[in-house]
Amino acid sequence: MIRSLTCATILVGVALIPPAYAANCEADARAAMLDFAHPVPMRQDVTTEMAGQTIKSAALSTPERRGMSLDANGNPVSLWDGGRFYTTTDAGTTWSLLSEQSAEDLAARDANFQKQADKARDIACDYNIDLDGKTVHRFSLAYEMIPSGTPVESTYWVDAQNGFPWQVVHAFGGANPSTITQRNSPEPDLQIPVPDR
Repeated sequence: MIRSLTCATILVGVALIPPAYAANCEADARAAMLDFAHPVPMRQDVTTEMAGQTIKSAALSTPERRGMSLDANGNPVSLWDGGRFYTTTDAGTTWSLLSEQSAEDLAARDANFQKQADKARDIACDYNIDLDGKTVHRFSLAYEMIPSGTPVESTYWVDAQNGFPWQVVHAFGGANPSTITQRNSPEPDLQIPVPDR
């Protein structure tokens, strides 16, 4: 469950940076970690490699920090809505509230994201490179997750014109190494269910 919550946090925090760059590698790379309010809803096709296993899943997210994770068959598994985190055992027919964070909790989480970005190291940038026929900027950073201390190396491929994050890879170190690869696509008509409250 801890790994699931960690993955959900990473997915919520998928980066999108503005298309205007200061041509400052460190500043641009740190911005890629911190700009969570992507302007269009999107689908993330996710491959998780952990303990010799490869798990396929997907996630949907909106600019309002609402999202839903799906299993390999496209069935809903979990849903987050601001500080509320829900799970389902019947493919989204009903939802159970698993945890809830206060506004203070969310502010503390964002402050931790800021600290992670501020302390990131081994920063590398490649501007105007090709990714599947699209011109992108690639930003790579190493950092420790707060508060767990888990080491992470993250790489972001963002569209050179509009900043859309076409691909994101998070490689987690520590006692249980894993890699999460997200391939993203815009979903402008996406709707996330609203659980009964």
